[in-house]
Amino acid sequence: MESLAITRETIEQSTIDYYRTACGTRPDLRVVRMDSRVLIVKDFFRSDPLFRRLVGPILIRREVGALRKLAGVDGIPQLVGKIDRYALAMEHIPGRGLNNVQPGELHPEFYVELRRIIDEMHARGVAHCDLRSRGNVMLGDDGRPYIVDFAACVFLGRGINPLIRWVFNQFVLADQNAVLLVKQRMSPELLTDEDKTALSQQMPFERPAKFIGENVRRLTRRLLTRQNR
Repeated sequence: MESLAITRETIEQSTIDYYRTACGTRPDLRVVRMDSRVLIVKDFFRSDPLFRRLVGPILIRREVGALRKLAGVDGIPQLVGKIDRYALAMEHIPGRGLNNVQPGELHPEFYVELRRIIDEMHARGVAHCDLRSRGNVMLGDDGRPYIVDFAACVFLGRGINPLIRWVFNQFVLADQNAVLLVKQRMSPELLTDEDKTALSQQMPFERPAKFIGENVRRLTRRLLTRQNR
C-alpha cells in the first residue's frame, strides 16, 4: 500500500545495499531501510542520461500503474510509492530470481501457486509480457513464487474493443506459456502430456514478437546510451 513519503535525499541516506547498479538502460535496484521497513527502490536517476530523460519516466509510470492495479495480490510486491519521475519504492521480497535457482529446487506447489498469481494478475487487466526472463520470477525465502518487474507490461484498458482484447489475450497466453517453460527448465519431470503438447505448439506471432523485441532493445541501446560510442 502506498503510505510513505520518500524523497531522493532519504533514498541516498537510507540505501544499505544494491541488488544491481545502474548502467546504460538499467536502473539501480537499491535496498533501502526506512525505520523498521526494508524496501526496494528502482531508480533510473543514474542510468545513461538520454535514456533516463526519455524512457526512464515512461517505465516508472508504467510500473507504478501496474502495481496500483495489482495492489493486494499475494505474490506481487506491493507499491510503497512513486518517489519522483525516475524512481519508485516497493515492498522488499527476500528471495532469489530463478536465474539463481538450481533445477530440482522447486516443489510442485510452486507452479500451481505461480499460475494462480498470473491468473489473478490477468483478471486485474495486466499482462506481464516478460516472464520468460528468469529473473522476473522469484523463489521467496518462504518457498513461494513472486513476480517482479512490470516495466514491459500491457494493460487491458477499458471498453470492449475486440482488437485490443485479442492482443491482450495473446500476451495472456504468453504469460501462461512461460509457466510451462519454467517447469520444463527447472522441473522437467513434472511436465504432463498436456504440458508437453502445449509446449510443442508455437504461439501465434512468437517469432515476429521476439524479433521486434530484440531489435527494439538493440536500437534503444544504440541511440539512447553511450554504449559502443
